[in-house]
Amino acid sequence: MKTSNVACALGLGLLWFGSSSAYALTVYENDFQSAVGSEWSHTLTQNTPTPYPFGARSFLGEFGNEKVSLSLSNLAAHSSVLLEFDLYLIRSWDGSSAGTAFDYGDDHFKLAVTGGATLLDETFSNGNPAGQSFGPLTNNPYYTGASETYSLGYVFYDGIQQTSQVMDSVYHLSFQFASNADQLTLNFTGYGLQSLDDESWGLDNVHVSAIPEASSVSMMGLGILALAWRARRRSPVISAARPR
Repeated sequence: MKTSNVACALGLGLLWFGSSSAYALTVYENDFQSAVGSEWSHTLTQNTPTPYPFGARSFLGEFGNEKVSLSLSNLAAHSSVLLEFDLYLIRSWDGSSAGTAFDYGDDHFKLAVTGGATLLDETFSNGNPAGQSFGPLTNNPYYTGASETYSLGYVFYDGIQQTSQVMDSVYHLSFQFASNADQLTLNFTGYGLQSLDDESWGLDNVHVSAIPEASSVSMMGLGILALAWRARRRSPVISAARPR
């Protein structure tokens, strides 16, 4: 083994030794550009009015006041799970408006693990001045934390103001939580919403990774270090010839 290869292996071993997330294993991913399997409790998909530059922008939804579950089984040994997904909020989500001058109720999105923790339970607003609970403060301006706004192309007609406008937002959300079971059920729920043509939601780009125990990753890192050290000892030492 060349010295440069030894250094590379040593560096890789130290990386794995120092960070369990570096060895996260993807156990599920779906961008909903094709048929949805039985792992989902609901399999409805649709294309947004505004597509991606490369074609249809498909997602799981639309949903209203209902729970949508993702059930996974036969997970490899792990100590925690990393969940990432895009949340589509469609039309007139009113955030934390109950009891305010802009009172259309409180519109919630909730994420929970069956038999485990509630990871998210916040209100979101697509323009109601009353604001939303999602964000760093108790009450935040509408669209706080959104990665996209007005990008999906869903039009809402406001009967009070008698105007129509594109009204939607996308949030890229990420949660890491303790879990060591070989089965996992994630529950996504909207509640406090009005009819689908008024307030709805969907999911896209769902990615679930299992992260092994730190001790397992450390043992793997030590193994790589040992192999690299053995290779280094067996590598020939080439010295420069002495000038005569």
